[in-house]
Amino acid sequence: MERFWFRAVVAGDETVVRGLTSGDAAWRVAPDTPAADVLERYRREAERADAVITATPADAPPAWWPRDLFGEPHLHTLRDVLLHVITETACHAGHLDAARELLDGRRWLVLT
Repeated sequence: MERFWFRAVVAGDETVVRGLTSGDAAWRVAPDTPAADVLERYRREAERADAVITATPADAPPAWWPRDLFGEPHLHTLRDVLLHVITETACHAGHLDAARELLDGRRWLVLT
């Protein structure tokens, strides 16, 4: 997610754009890949995203957008992209928490 939104969309990094895969292939990791490797790759990508965010003005428009896949852009500045990524991260973290609750029965926050 960070590679797509920050290095491709915000920064327009041509190497990243050319290397993007579509569909489910974008989310697949080889079954024999150690979890530590996945986490380290994510940490490095987060650092790269931080560098793009730091170097880009909040009102800067995206440098690239895949119109062929998603039509006209609906995010118009780095600020929009940041809010979108925060929302997506929170949403998916909630999904993972719900799945974990179904597996182990523990609940973190219970409103009564």
